[in-house]
Order: sequence, then C-alpha cells, then structure tokens
Amino acid sequence: LEDRPVILPAHSNMVVVLDAGEEMTGYLSLALSGGRGARLELLESECYALWQQDGSLRKEDRMDKSRGVLSGYRDTFTVLGCGTPERQEVYSPYWFRTFRFIQMEVQTGNEPLTLSRVVYEETGYPLEASTEVHTSDPAMAGIWDISLRTLRRCMHETYMDCPFYEQLQYAMDGRSEILYTYAISADDRLARQAMEAFRLSQRPDGMTNSDAPTAKGNVIPGFSIYYLLMVHDHMMYFGNKALVKEHLPAIDRILAFFDRNLTEEGLVGKIGGPIHQTKYWSFIDWSLLWKATGGVPTATLKGSGSLTAESLLYLYGLQHAAELAEFVGRAGLAEEYRQRAERLKIAVRQNCAGTYKGQPMLQDGPGIDEYSVHTQVFAILTDTVPAEEGRAALQAIVGDPEIPQASVAFMFYLFRALEKCGWYEKTDELWELWRQMVRNNMTTCVENDTDARSDCHAWASLLCYELPAVILGVRPTEPGFAAVSLVPSCGRLREASGDVITPRGLVHVSWKKDKNGKCDMTYTLPEGMRKNE
Repeated sequence: LEDRPVILPAHSNMVVVLDAGEEMTGYLSLALSGGRGARLELLESECYALWQQDGSLRKEDRMDKSRGVLSGYRDTFTVLGCGTPERQEVYSPYWFRTFRFIQMEVQTGNEPLTLSRVVYEETGYPLEASTEVHTSDPAMAGIWDISLRTLRRCMHETYMDCPFYEQLQYAMDGRSEILYTYAISADDRLARQAMEAFRLSQRPDGMTNSDAPTAKGNVIPGFSIYYLLMVHDHMMYFGNKALVKEHLPAIDRILAFFDRNLTEEGLVGKIGGPIHQTKYWSFIDWSLLWKATGGVPTATLKGSGSLTAESLLYLYGLQHAAELAEFVGRAGLAEEYRQRAERLKIAVRQNCAGTYKGQPMLQDGPGIDEYSVHTQVFAILTDTVPAEEGRAALQAIVGDPEIPQASVAFMFYLFRALEKCGWYEKTDELWELWRQMVRNNMTTCVENDTDARSDCHAWASLLCYELPAVILGVRPTEPGFAAVSLVPSCGRLREASGDVITPRGLVHVSWKKDKNGKCDMTYTLPEGMRKNE
C-alpha cells in the first residue's frame, strides 16, 4: 500500500479480506491520513466455518470462502483525522493478534481517508528446529509442517495452550509441548521458565495451579503430576542435578497431598469433580462422553466419587519421583516413593478390577461399572497391568462408541501406551485425524477433534515427538542423554531416516524393513553418548 495507497471517498464503505497464508501471531499496524471520524473494524479469524442451525460453527475446509464465514475477535477504532502524508496516524494494538484471515471494514465520514499501510510484525519464541526426519509415508511431511508451525505459534514468553483464545501455560499441555521442543531443538530455556512458574504457583496444600503464571486460582489435581513429569523429562535430557534439587521439595509436597487424601482402601479419594461444581477440577480429557462434566470421568458422580485415573496419576508421579530422588542421591526418599507406589498399585488392582464385554480391565472408579481408554492407558504406563493384558483391553475398547475415547489432548499418552503394549501399528489409523487436517487446508493443528474450538494448539503437535523419539528411537535412557536405546517403533512404515538434535549433538538414524519385516538400521552417535545394548 505504501507505493499505491488506497483512498476512500467520504461517505463510503469498503470491506476487504486479507489472507496471511498461514496461521500467524503478529502485531498489527495500520497507517492512515485524513478521514476524521471514519470507523475501522478488523476481524481476526482463524478460518472460514459454516453456521449451523443451532448457532454453532462447523469447521471443514478452512479455505471454503463460498460457503463459510469468518468469526473471531474484533478491533474497532475511530480515526482521529490527525494524520498527514508526511506524518501519518498509526493504529497498533499493544498485544499481538492471532489470525490467518483479517477482514477489514472501513466506513468513512465527512472526509476521505487514505490507507497507506496494513502490516504485521510476526512474533514468537525464537525456536530453532534442527531435527529432520523422512519416512516412507508421504503424508507425514504435511503433518510435520503443520505440527511444527503449531508449536511455534504456541511459544512466546511462555508456552501457550492456544494463542487465539486463552494464551495460558497449562501443565498438561506444557509437558507435551516441552518434550516436542526437546525433540526438535534440544532447547530447554522456555521449559525452565515453565517449571519455575509451576513451582512458584504451589498452594499451601501442595497443589500447583493448573496454569501458571496467572492471576487466578485454577487447580486440576492431576496437572501437578504433569509438572513433576516436566522435571523428570529435563533430568533425562539434560541431567541437571541442581535443577532437580530445586524442584524436589515442591514435588514432595505434591505427593504428600495425594497421600493425605488416600481412602481406607488405599486409593486416592474424591479430591475434585466436574468443572465449576467443586473446589478442584478433576479434568482428564475432552472426551465427548464426558462433555457434561467438563472432561471428568462420570464415575466421579457415583459411589465414593474416587477416580481410578487420579490414583494412577499419583502412582505415575511416585514412580518418576523415585528416579528423581535417586538421581540426586536421596536413596531413602526414592525407596519410600517406591514402597508407596507398590501399595497403591495393589490397592488399584484389588478395588478397581472389572470386566467390559468379557474383557478384564480397570474401572473408572472403584466398584463403578464404567470404563474408558484413559484408565487403561494409565494402567499400562504404570505397570499396574501386564502389557499383554493392557493390549487386550485397548483392542477391546479403542474405537468403541460406548466408551470414552482419547481426544487430541490425550493422544500423546495413548501413543505411549500403544508403544509399550506392542500395538504401535494402531497409530497408523489414528494419524488419519491429522491427515484430515491437512486435507482441510489447515496450516496448524486443531485444539480438539471433539469441537475444533481453535485451529492451533500445540498438544496436537505430536509428530514433532513421534518421528524423532519413537519412529527413529532417539530418546534418552539415562539422565543427561548419556545413553540412547535406538529401538525404533516402526509401526506400518517401511523405512525412515533423519538427523535428531540432542543436548550432546546430532544423532543420525536410518532404518529399512526387509522382506520379513525386520528393521535393518544404521546410526551414528555424538561423542559422549552410547547406545544401550
């Protein structure tokens, strides 16, 4: 526009849609002259969507301009008219906006208006992605592209759940996003900020806030465990004993909260409940069958209200905390955590065992004949059930419409359970959700497959972890990435290769299946790293 400014006559209207080409976070800036009293309205939108009869929006092809409409947030201002060609009037909001499309509507008053500049300055954390992976599935390239962009858009001065809406750093979301960051950049700067924010948010009872930093209290008990897992992840990638020692007292207080709330049966009692109905919100996942309770297993409404998933999250935390304590030389504390974990594991087996359609599995609550994918996932990850039994349970219920399924938010943990129980080839079907995102002309990953509220949420950037850490197998098996296992989970892929950045340098891996399905692998490791045999 600076070369060819737009001049709008007095008493005229103009509506134009600007396309950034991709989901963007940036500071907007408009330069104007003349036009006193003109009214400008900017609508920032993620996509075109279809209005439904109930007043909701359905998202399909994000570029469907013929049927879709734009919706989002609006900036509205009135032109002062003080701008001249030499010294223009400038409108620029103090905070960045998130958009793919901007609809600009201008209505002039008694004076003509000259619009000479409409620009944005991209903003975000300076993420340097050094990992590159190629596979035999061509669809993975498109998924990698939207996943990496999603992660970038959700990294600013903190990690963010979704830049279009809350812009909050949540513990469950952040734990996954941090792992994705490690896998593609080996950068822990924003991760250390996140861990410190959650540590400083700790309440007198031991719970950390579910999102931090924040001015409001919002406790999801299980999210304190995700903060604990962040510290464990950092130990495995970077081996920083000083950092672990700093966080261990807060972790001990978190675990003490759960211990104080054990029932006579040895399970975690009712410590939360449905959203907005109890002091603490026992969110597990945005499963459609838990919509009425705000992502909380409906078993909380029955019996004692105790949730098996929260007992298993506590167990998961104890198991990882034991490794943290051992790493910093607190052998006695590590043994205490392990003993508490074993007692809890026995209590879950004794009180939460059930059967769904003839298949043994854990109930969502003790004595409550309700089941979910989520409870079985945590049972596998904590070794509460043997891998074979866990696999049979997942094979019986994954995809069952009568059972709460994992949404995008929980997919990282479902993938970990599928890997652990030897059913990783199932992920090929689950990637269809991301393939559909690409077909729908998305440039970032959807927040949720249940309602697609936002088009950008980095817990969905799962491929940023799966390709380097799982498909190529480049994950630390000892603190500080001193050792790596290099046991790829091939799934249905025929071959894969790439360079994966680690805190110790690049790891190159290449594998290809022979006619019998066996992987023939070659690799090179940086100095100071060894392969576990």
